[in-house]
Amino acid sequence: MKKISLYIFVFLCFVATAQQSFPDSLNKIALNVSKDSAAKLYVTLARHFIAITPDSVIHYANKALRVATKNSVAIGDAYIQKGNYSHMTGKIDSALFYYTKAQAFFKSINHEKGIGKVYQSFGVIKNSMKDYKGALEDNKKAIEIYERIDFKKGLTMVYMGIGNILNRLNNKEDALKYMRKAMNNAASIGDSSMYYQTMAEFGALQIANNHQDSSHYYYKKAIPYLERNNFNNSLIVAYSNYAEVLYKQIPRNVTALKELLFKSLILCKQLNIRDNLQAIYRQIAGYYVLCSKPDSVQYYMNLSAQMADTICNIQNMSLLHETETKYETEKKDLQIKNQSLEIDAKQKENEAKNKILLLGTIGLLAVLIFAFLAYSNFKKTQKANIIINSQKEQVELQKEEITSQKDLVVEKQKEIIDSINYAQKIQTAVLTGEAVWNKISSDYFIIFQPKDIVSGDFYWAYNTVNNRSVIVLADCTGHGVPGGFMSMLGNSFLNEIVVENKIFKPDQILNKLRQKIISSLGQKGSADRRDGMDMAVCTWNKIDNTLEFSGANNKLWIIRKGELSEYPGDKMPIGNFDGDLTPFKCYNIQLHKNDSIVLSTDGFADQFGGDGGKKFMSKNLKNLLVNNSDLSLENQKNELINSLNSWKGNHEQVDDISLIMIKVV
Repeated sequence: MKKISLYIFVFLCFVATAQQSFPDSLNKIALNVSKDSAAKLYVTLARHFIAITPDSVIHYANKALRVATKNSVAIGDAYIQKGNYSHMTGKIDSALFYYTKAQAFFKSINHEKGIGKVYQSFGVIKNSMKDYKGALEDNKKAIEIYERIDFKKGLTMVYMGIGNILNRLNNKEDALKYMRKAMNNAASIGDSSMYYQTMAEFGALQIANNHQDSSHYYYKKAIPYLERNNFNNSLIVAYSNYAEVLYKQIPRNVTALKELLFKSLILCKQLNIRDNLQAIYRQIAGYYVLCSKPDSVQYYMNLSAQMADTICNIQNMSLLHETETKYETEKKDLQIKNQSLEIDAKQKENEAKNKILLLGTIGLLAVLIFAFLAYSNFKKTQKANIIINSQKEQVELQKEEITSQKDLVVEKQKEIIDSINYAQKIQTAVLTGEAVWNKISSDYFIIFQPKDIVSGDFYWAYNTVNNRSVIVLADCTGHGVPGGFMSMLGNSFLNEIVVENKIFKPDQILNKLRQKIISSLGQKGSADRRDGMDMAVCTWNKIDNTLEFSGANNKLWIIRKGELSEYPGDKMPIGNFDGDLTPFKCYNIQLHKNDSIVLSTDGFADQFGGDGGKKFMSKNLKNLLVNNSDLSLENQKNELINSLNSWKGNHEQVDDISLIMIKVV
């Protein structure tokens, strides 16, 4: 009777899997099949519900562990599902604990497929922890096993994982190669769900390679299928990546962009996936930047920061939670052993009743077998159609890509040039203009070379009515867009502090600016200590020719008659940091005619180059300034630029480069 019930159970599982639904009747069938078969059913239910109601995963995985016999494969699979749930909810220690238990179990029963699954799971964990080398090694071990046992579905998943890792390592060509292998493999075995999931992943790689139109094509294909079949984990990433495609399209469809981001946000909250939730809050903040809604930008940036703190706290609590879970599991196992004796007695009673139902079950089984054969033929036909459609779509896509690339070259080139010119206009508008600098000194120069289109370095100056000049050179955290935002913030606060509030003392300017930066960024703990800026501030009193200087991780150089004097700034930034927020010191310096005032960020000294690919170093920069101090300022500027370019050679510029020299005339 158990064998007949098992056949019914296998067939219903097969149909339920194809329809992406698991009726409650399957749970009842588990009572009439063997313990191992019931355990496999519970593992299948756990695997299914991880994308719909994640809390059910632990429930069904624990059920599988309770009913499985000593050497049942379902034990290792249940541990893997518990590890997957822990990883999805940000509990890395717990995930590693369950994967290790699964590995030990599968090795004890010499189950190769299970061992391959564990290596694959370790690869996913290491990838999320940015241990890309370890992730590749584990995935390659899984490939060796899967190829040996011809497990094509597993190979599809591993190829997809390796493609993502190679993309993060910036190996775009090999990443696309592995993702194509995954998509072709899914098509060859007729697995629709895997095929469309890999299609979504392939779309993500197209974004990384700046193939926006190809990415648009893949997501338009994949997202409807993922939505119909409730592949919520894949949908979260697909919505987020497709939003990135729409963000880069000109003109932007802001309505569709908003819809995708909030769909992803709702799924993240339903599934409690914190890592993705943090990134989506940042994307939504970017959307509101487009809409010019600063309050909404600040709101979602704060939510992202709070979620980062929550993830850190959860990881710290994971080990304690795991200990409590083990205690509760052992307690429940003891209760189950007592209940199993009662179940055995009831099973003997049910065996007598099942004999009466034998004839009816045989007839039902015949009908089910016939239905199974019909469905099997249908799947074979569907598989063949998927392969044909896949080949046809790829041929058409290649043609479209070639045509699209050819037609879009001129248009894309124009868009890029226009964007760069517009960014240069914004940067020029914010930075202090020549009219202000000419009033400070008739003999000066500024070297300003951003690493990216937008610079994290900025310079600022102001001339007071009582013949004083305030000069500022700053290096914000990061470069590019993040550094650009910080530079805009610094410019705004300097205008408020110096121009509006009439504060001209360098140390008071830095103290006041630090308060505003910490307050505006909401910096309260160690997690907020990275954002800020380094800065040098000078106030030149031209009446008595004295110079006041204060520095936050930046220094001042005075060159006089071929000798360089250095005035170090305080070793603390404008922003929160590990030390005490002590007031900044102020130097008072008597200037002489023909002295040179030099301010520089660390970009020049930190540039890699030369024969050994080493840093230029501050010592060499000071020697270069002293050796050329007899030249005119125009020639000194040319010597600095030529020396930098010669040193850099073919090396990439590593940071924004800024240097100001003013001559006392």
